[in-house]
Amino acid sequence: MRNAKYALLAGADVLALCADVDGLFAEPAPPARARYELRGCEPRGPLARAVTQAVVEGSAPQGELYVRTADGVSGLRDVRVLGIRGDVVTVEARTPPLRERDRRDGVDCANLIRVSPKEPETATHTEVTFLGCAPRGALRAAVAADTGELPAPVTYQRLASVGTAAFGLRGGRVTGWAPSGHERGLLDVTMLVDRRDLRPPAVADIWELWWWARPEEPGTWARFPSGTRGAWLEQARRRSETPDPPADTYHLDGAHVVDADSFWCALGEAFLGPGGYLADDLDQLRPPFAPGTTLVWHDAEVARTCLGVVPRARDRPPTFEELVVGLACSGVTVEFA
Repeated sequence: MRNAKYALLAGADVLALCADVDGLFAEPAPPARARYELRGCEPRGPLARAVTQAVVEGSAPQGELYVRTADGVSGLRDVRVLGIRGDVVTVEARTPPLRERDRRDGVDCANLIRVSPKEPETATHTEVTFLGCAPRGALRAAVAADTGELPAPVTYQRLASVGTAAFGLRGGRVTGWAPSGHERGLLDVTMLVDRRDLRPPAVADIWELWWWARPEEPGTWARFPSGTRGAWLEQARRRSETPDPPADTYHLDGAHVVDADSFWCALGEAFLGPGGYLADDLDQLRPPFAPGTTLVWHDAEVARTCLGVVPRARDRPPTFEELVVGLACSGVTVEFA
C-alpha cells in the first residue's frame, strides 16, 4: 500500500498496513485509583506519620510507598493513606504494585492485597478502527477463515512517509473487520484498546506535521499544548540528524518553556534548528559541541517560575536550577537575557 500511515503488528509480524484511524485521538482516561490493604503491618517512619494524619483528617498523602512481603518488594505510586484498623493499613494508589529491588525503606508487611473490585472492560476500554487496511499474514488467514477475531495481542505503529516506524504503542485485541470504503479489497479493522492509551487530539496534528519531513519553521513545537510536547520530542528523536559544525554561542527561546518537555524542545531547536533533538533527560544530555560553548537563555523567568519541585515523586521533572546545573556539567556556559 502506498502512503500507509499505520501498521498493525503481532509481535514483529505485520498484520496490515492502514491508511487512517478513527477513534484513537481523544483525551486519555486518567489511571483508575485502587484501594489496597497492607496486612500484618507495623507502620514506621513516613508511613507512621501519614497514618497518624489520616486518623485525624480522614486521609493523608504518602507519595511513593514500598512494601516488603515474603514475595519481595512492591512499589505503589501516588499513594494516599486512608486509615488503620489493628495491623491493617488501608491505602489508595494510582498504579498497581510494581516489583522493585530490595529497598531499605520498604515497610515490612505480611501481605499486600487489592480490595477494590476490578473495573469491567466496558469501563476501561474503547473501540478504535483502523481504516483502509491491506491485510497480511495471520490477519489475511483469519479473514479467509472468517474467524471474526484474532486472539493474540495486536500493537500499532504510526509510520513516516518513507515507511519507517515513527511511533509505536501497545495496542489491544482485534475484535472484527469489515470491507472498507477506501478501496476495493481493503478492510476496516476494529480493535479494543485501553482508554489510557488514547492520544490527545493535538498529537494527530503533530504526527501529520512530521509525516513528510522535519519541520522548518522555528518555534513550531510551541503551538501545541504543553501536555502533548512529548509527542513532538518523540518525532524529533526519531528524525535526529547530524548537527552542523558547532558555533560558539547559541540562543534558546524560553518564552514557552513551561515544563520539562518544553525545555527539551527549545534546547534541541537552539542547538540543531527547528525540529532538533538533543535529549529528553539530563542523564542523556550529550551536547555535540566543545566545552565552553555559551547558551543565551532568553525569557528565562518563564522557566524559573514554572519548573518547580513536585514533592515526594521519584520521577519528578527537573527544576530550573537542576537544568542549569546539568547544562554546566555538560560544558555549557548559561547566560540569561
